[in-house]
Amino acid sequence: MKFWFLVSSLPYLRLGEKPPMDVAGFRAACAGHLSDDETSAVDAVLENREPASGAASNLWNSEVQLRDAIVRVRAKNRGTDAARFIRPHDGFSVSIEKAVTDAFTRPNPLEQQMELDRARWMLADELALTDPFGFAGVLAFASKARLAERWAGLDEAAGQAKVEELIEQATAL
Repeated sequence: MKFWFLVSSLPYLRLGEKPPMDVAGFRAACAGHLSDDETSAVDAVLENREPASGAASNLWNSEVQLRDAIVRVRAKNRGTDAARFIRPHDGFSVSIEKAVTDAFTRPNPLEQQMELDRARWMLADELALTDPFGFAGVLAFASKARLAERWAGLDEAAGQAKVEELIEQATAL
């Protein structure tokens, strides 16, 4: 099924900028356009969890591979075995492995995370290319909306307060 009107009415998103439409607005825009199964798949992408089945599975498998690659890099850096943390997934992308390796060359965790999310953004773009005005385009927007909203919600003062809270909890033990 094609979603010409829905996809063409969605705003352009940029990673690292406040999105003109939040996730709740996107869910509202989807109402009446998607079947129950499609809505469930969109919700899985927005909540970054495994979908029941269907078109969102490709995006999920890419996410699992990305997470596995992160686990392998971190385990290697710590001199531990990553095997017990690796999750099975379908398919394999060399570009995901390279993106993770490149991300861990960044000088600090924030820049590493930005590079990892750029890789996720690229995966959403690749998915959208398969059917831009079809369900793939809707799923790609869902993935990007989740990432854009997450980065827009980062606040230095709130982050500092959370770090101080965690340090206080750790030292109280």
